[in-house]
Amino acid sequence: MDYVVIGYGGRGDVYSKILKNNSNAKLIAVCDADQNKLDLVKTTFGLDPANLFLDEDEFFSKGKLADIAFICTQDQLHHRHAIKALNTGYDLLLEKPIATDLQDCKDILELSKKLGRKIFVCHVLRYSPFFNIIKKELDTGKYGKVVTVNITENVGYKHQAHSYVRGNWANTKKSSPMIIAKCCHDLDLLQFFIGSKCESVSSMGSLTHFTMNNAPKGCADRCFDCKYFDSCKYSVKNCYINLAKSGIDKNGIIPWPADIVSGFNNDINVLIEKLKNGPYGRCVYKCDNDAVDHQVVNLSFKDGQTAHLTMTAFSEYCYREIHVHCDNGEIYGNMKDNILYCNIFGGEQKQIDTSVIDDTAYAHGGGDKILLDDVLSFYEGNGNLNLTDIDSSFASHVIGFNAELSRVNGGKLIKL
Repeated sequence: MDYVVIGYGGRGDVYSKILKNNSNAKLIAVCDADQNKLDLVKTTFGLDPANLFLDEDEFFSKGKLADIAFICTQDQLHHRHAIKALNTGYDLLLEKPIATDLQDCKDILELSKKLGRKIFVCHVLRYSPFFNIIKKELDTGKYGKVVTVNITENVGYKHQAHSYVRGNWANTKKSSPMIIAKCCHDLDLLQFFIGSKCESVSSMGSLTHFTMNNAPKGCADRCFDCKYFDSCKYSVKNCYINLAKSGIDKNGIIPWPADIVSGFNNDINVLIEKLKNGPYGRCVYKCDNDAVDHQVVNLSFKDGQTAHLTMTAFSEYCYREIHVHCDNGEIYGNMKDNILYCNIFGGEQKQIDTSVIDDTAYAHGGGDKILLDDVLSFYEGNGNLNLTDIDSSFASHVIGFNAELSRVNGGKLIKL
């Protein structure tokens, strides 16, 4: 499988590094608007400078260079880049969300069908052992019919501050609503487990903490100028610098999310300079963010099932927890412990350890690597699981955009 990457950010970097030592995958070209990232790709992968593109029009003018294009640009660019790539002849590995409004999602879906192109949407949690084992257990039939499912996404206070207050998904006008940008994974899992059409949705939530009203008295606009530099839990010292130093001390590599800020540069001085002058050095209470920091969604399905999603910024760690209630049993657990508790009412009770060795390289509970293995198997002709094609992923976007419509209308019930 030959592939190109459009947008060499966090996701493009992760996918490319996973495939780097796989003899069945070859990175052919990268297109990114940041020269520093192209320089990094040249060093890491030894690509010819002729295959590194700053300008997307120049890149697409070269025609089809590989089997598949990895679309890893920012949310608002997905539609433009996906349409161009499909028309150029590429299949797609498309980062979620598909696009930032439902019509744009539909455009991509319909064009892929018209042209006969394959699209894998990166709903990687379908592949992660934690959730995939739940699905396999449910498919045995011994738990009976799924009746209701509860998922909580604990975003983590530092992750919220990095991505949804200071970062690329902080302002919904420039990206997409939180329920799409972050939680389309969770909505997709609900669809995955229940397997019935969602008929109605309602949602409530808001931005309550990361506002000017909660700014500490006398705080500065930027962390390096602030008297709370040492004490504030959201200070760049506590969110990035200390983290980076621990990573450098351990293995010489600045870990996420400090690596995003530094542009994957492992020099602590580069990180500090970017924090002093860039968006990630701003006070979390004085940004242009409007992404919600908590939200709930209620769903009802065609066959009578119900589901509930809670998203909250206010947790120490970033992890998901789930409880699937069936009429003959239950499955529950969380991705922090990676233990599933599986009970048949009045019968078998067991625990399943879903831990993944060296998940730090792949994230999403190992789902990133397993998704890429599945994409490879498609091109090798070995058959593939096909768990996250655009047809199945589209349903979660229908739910998500309508959940946001409900939220901004005070929790109004929306019929789908």
